[in-house]
Amino acid sequence: MNNTSMKRFLAVLALCGGVCAFAIERKDLPPREVKPEDAIATFEIPDGFQIEMVASEPVISDPVAMEIDENGVMYVVEMHGYPLDKSGTGKVRTLQDTDGDGKMDRSVIFAENLVLPTGILRWKKGVLVTDPPNVLYLEDTNGDGKADTRDTLLTGFAMSNPQHNFNNPILGIDNWIYLGHEPAVTTKTFQKEFGDRGGEIRYPHLADSPRLPENGLGRGVRFQPDTKGLEVLSSYTQFGHTFDQWGHYLLVSNANPGYHEVIANRYLQRNPDLLVSKVTQTLSDHSSEVFPITKSPQHQLLTDLGVFTSACGLTSYQGGLFPSPYDSVAFVAEPVSNLVHADIIRDNGASFTASRMQDKKEFLASTDSWFRPVNMYIGPDGALYVVDYYRQIIEHPEWMADEVVKSGALYNGRDMGRIYRISPKGTPRLSWSGKLDLNALTDADLVQKLADKNIWWRRNAQRLLLDRHHETAIPLLRSMANGKDPKGRLHALWALEGLGALRADDLQRALRDPQAGVAENSVKIAELHLTEFPELIPALTTLANHANAKVRFQALLTLGEIQSAEALKARETILFKDLRDPWVQTAALTSAYGNDVLFAETLKRYKPGNGAYAALVQRLSTLTGARGDAAAIRSIIRKTVAPASTQGWQAPVLRGLAESLNKKTDLAQLEAEKRCY
Repeated sequence: MNNTSMKRFLAVLALCGGVCAFAIERKDLPPREVKPEDAIATFEIPDGFQIEMVASEPVISDPVAMEIDENGVMYVVEMHGYPLDKSGTGKVRTLQDTDGDGKMDRSVIFAENLVLPTGILRWKKGVLVTDPPNVLYLEDTNGDGKADTRDTLLTGFAMSNPQHNFNNPILGIDNWIYLGHEPAVTTKTFQKEFGDRGGEIRYPHLADSPRLPENGLGRGVRFQPDTKGLEVLSSYTQFGHTFDQWGHYLLVSNANPGYHEVIANRYLQRNPDLLVSKVTQTLSDHSSEVFPITKSPQHQLLTDLGVFTSACGLTSYQGGLFPSPYDSVAFVAEPVSNLVHADIIRDNGASFTASRMQDKKEFLASTDSWFRPVNMYIGPDGALYVVDYYRQIIEHPEWMADEVVKSGALYNGRDMGRIYRISPKGTPRLSWSGKLDLNALTDADLVQKLADKNIWWRRNAQRLLLDRHHETAIPLLRSMANGKDPKGRLHALWALEGLGALRADDLQRALRDPQAGVAENSVKIAELHLTEFPELIPALTTLANHANAKVRFQALLTLGEIQSAEALKARETILFKDLRDPWVQTAALTSAYGNDVLFAETLKRYKPGNGAYAALVQRLSTLTGARGDAAAIRSIIRKTVAPASTQGWQAPVLRGLAESLNKKTDLAQLEAEKRCY
């Protein structure tokens, strides 16, 4: 090891506190790759499940994302350039099983000359592909299987370290497309290649395009191509994100296998004086420990051992094929440790908790150190499809020793890649390839699919109904919105919203839905129509006493839009009913209306020794101070120092004011008034 490498080694060792694993002096490489025909034998999977390989080299290589369209065509994104090659080697392939054996044998290059593509989504008659700095629309217009239309739909995203570029477009139940995105991570060693921190995110072909600040402030982005909607979210994710059945947004980062965006950005924007330190809730109720079974693993510099260090591809399972309790499970890939982890997601007030599915064991693990699961997908058959990048080295050379970078192994496996299908034992082999035709279904057929047990059918049916935009579908959707299946009611309501066909009576009924998830979404939809349908407001206020915490939480957020005594009273009811949930306190304060009333009521109800009351008083005091209203601050201080003030809330009041005092407050005037106290 030369002097430069030794200094680097010692510096990183000091930063890591000795917990990092190193292989920088190893000259021997891990065992060679496992051939596709031998790969299944390397896996451990729970009893009752089976795993099959449905695609492998030479049909595909370097897969990072996939999509299955309404015709049964599998699209696969290939990122050949990782980690350093920006020469345009990325591709999108279409795969098909032509002989019915359950394995893809026909491969066609649909698009090429992509730089570092990171995700794909079926849209209209083509696909959207994220290829930093752009969202591309690719379409085959002449039926030859190759994209002849390439349009840049959005641009401005950063081209920073490839592990941190934007990725994975997914279609939400709310008809918005969400992009996985986080702050740019500009490398030092490879500044020339990956130093672009992005610009304004915009529609490049739209003269009056809405614009997001540089790189979207490093937060998630959602957009609606048809209406040119474009918004920044309140949080960010690394590689992958997912929605649960009721549209709750779950995210992932390398060291955190799952967290929940609890409060959307639109609520935070309405009260600029509110100081919010976090908008996401980490879900795990257990340690970050993982349990690989890899034989002869290789770990590069800065790779922690035995914990999540590369979590990605988060997927809420909604295929309807797996047995209970897998209908409440989120899967997350961990490619450095060659495994897929499973957590059971359970309600916890406004958010969730996540518990291990297996104790000291993973849902899927391989002895093969080249197995690199990076993404997952639910197919039309309800099976879970696992995308395996299959590389010897998965980490970026920015964070590994020079010896590894110069070993010649950075691109080992570039001509390999696999996709696996996981299903309950006894499930027939894959049979949908090239045999689907949702476009041939009538509107009535598609509406019925909104109640399917598999999210693949529900999502695609909703998308196609909106694409068709047939007025004749509206009464069919309205009937489904009043039907017996809660999933059908949910998707029908959002489809009606997307078609601009919702009526006040539709929402009045939906707000009373017996399924909490439907009622919660109905509140979100009603929020979009408060001006148009003011008669919805009384129905919203009655939800203050709803039995479900998430319905009350959403009602609290939505009622913050309404400036009326009735809405404020309902907010007060929810706040004190759920006071122990800190997210409820934040939600109550996102409204700029009525917080002085809430402050007074909190002091009146204050319970000494109750941490929830103390926290709320402190936050209300901080909010008052942040407004910079000297008169209001003086009033609070007078109450605090008054001889009769022995209720116990004085300390949190002063702590809150101390947090918030800023230049907007007339500090000199307050100082002068000390003499009056």
